[in-house]
Amino acid sequence: MLLGIKGAISQSPDIEVTGDATTGKLGFQLIEQTNPDVVLVDLLLPDMSGLELTSSIKRKTNSKVVIFTNQTHSDFIKSAFRHGADSYMLKSADVELIELAIKRAYFDECLLDPKLAKKLLKNLDKNRYIDPSFADKNLLDSPTERQIQVLRLLAQGLGFEQIAKEMFLSVSTVKRFESMEGIIPRTSQLNLYVRISTHTASDILKD
Repeated sequence: MLLGIKGAISQSPDIEVTGDATTGKLGFQLIEQTNPDVVLVDLLLPDMSGLELTSSIKRKTNSKVVIFTNQTHSDFIKSAFRHGADSYMLKSADVELIELAIKRAYFDECLLDPKLAKKLLKNLDKNRYIDPSFADKNLLDSPTERQIQVLRLLAQGLGFEQIAKEMFLSVSTVKRFESMEGIIPRTSQLNLYVRISTHTASDILKD
């Protein structure tokens, strides 16, 4: 899996793969050394949780984090964003979609795998209970409907800022909706580091 993704992404003319690792400890050391723009992180690592690694990356570096996993449960998705993830993609996603997630993260935007967005929308229909603490006096009418709208726009590939403008909300409110914090719902390891180039250039792999 690691070599396949590395090879596929390295074909992009504006993405440079700067390193890879199969453990969180080694991965974080390489991140500090290479200072990549974006890091792909698996949630299941042999020596630590991918969530723990994500938190460390966000606290101690300027790198963006794209979760790259097989985990589809909503609890994993919510936890990933709470720990600072910038995007969340499934390993079954097309290479083009993975590249888009990397580039969106680089530009401080979020991309949630469309398959997961659809799943969360279905869960919203099944779980209508809203935590009262989630109510926001600045929001119109039904928070649940707004969350559904945010997820639909995410599924269409829009970023946080685009959604905020379209829905007349603050970016922080959109992120809060996207993390689904107010809804009460009843391998192989991978750390891949990439640097984004704003200019078209031949790809360079640093093994």
